[in-house]
Amino acid sequence: MNSTSPLPSADVFPQAGSSLYYSLRTAPAGRAPALRLWTQWWHETATIPFKIHDPGVAETKLRWWLQELQDAAKGQAHHPLIKALQSEKTMQTPGLLPPWPLWASQIEGLLTLVHQTRWLDDASFQRHAQQTTGAACEGAACLLGAQSERARQAARQLGWGIRQAHRLARIGQDARAGWVQVGIDVLQAHDVKAHQLSKPDRAQPPEGWAGLLAHLHGQATDTIQSGLAASRGLSAAEARALLPIRVQAHLQLQLINEIATQGDRVLHERIVLTPLRKWWLAQGVKWGLLR
Repeated sequence: MNSTSPLPSADVFPQAGSSLYYSLRTAPAGRAPALRLWTQWWHETATIPFKIHDPGVAETKLRWWLQELQDAAKGQAHHPLIKALQSEKTMQTPGLLPPWPLWASQIEGLLTLVHQTRWLDDASFQRHAQQTTGAACEGAACLLGAQSERARQAARQLGWGIRQAHRLARIGQDARAGWVQVGIDVLQAHDVKAHQLSKPDRAQPPEGWAGLLAHLHGQATDTIQSGLAASRGLSAAEARALLPIRVQAHLQLQLINEIATQGDRVLHERIVLTPLRKWWLAQGVKWGLLR
């Protein structure tokens, strides 16, 4: 569980041209190092269930992180990422480190994922999304200087929507890897079978695919738009603080809008926005053209 450097490798994370890459570039210079470390920590922990196929080993690693968080809360961190985040050099403004329950929430949500059976219902997925990406974005808001409860909740709502959008964007890729993250109740409601996602037929999409696509797209869109509306109700300073999160939300929104026009293509291949389009969208949010 050790890392040779607290800073992410430029060729690994975040990848140049990725949505996260453009989102992080909008962070204020004084906040950027902490935000970058926070997102690297989230990336390192969030990939454990997907990289480690043995649930027992994955659980051991995640529980190590829970213990590390308990130690860090006492000022006894061991991992370079946590130590770097706690350092005065990184945290130029005291008191902005996310509350420790927000860190633990993400690990607990990942532990649930490790023990997920092949089937889950939509309520379980939504709870997982709130615990993980929702909490990650709320923590990012703290590091960016948004301290009010309204700002934190707006960030959490955006994180929830970002996770829903991510699920749609990776629905085919994840299903082929054995992760069907659409609730069994949602699949049944639209008469789509899990094997039709994991082994899609190019010649014949699932009969209920159009309805399922519309449902997943609408759900993610509504959640993101709700978070964006909440951010517009914040003070100018706190709305600016949420800029990187709002950029990420807009990028995900544009991506799923594109996916919604492509039929069942997302079941067979990843659909992505071009780097130029991502840059332009990020600039639009930064300039206030997209709110």
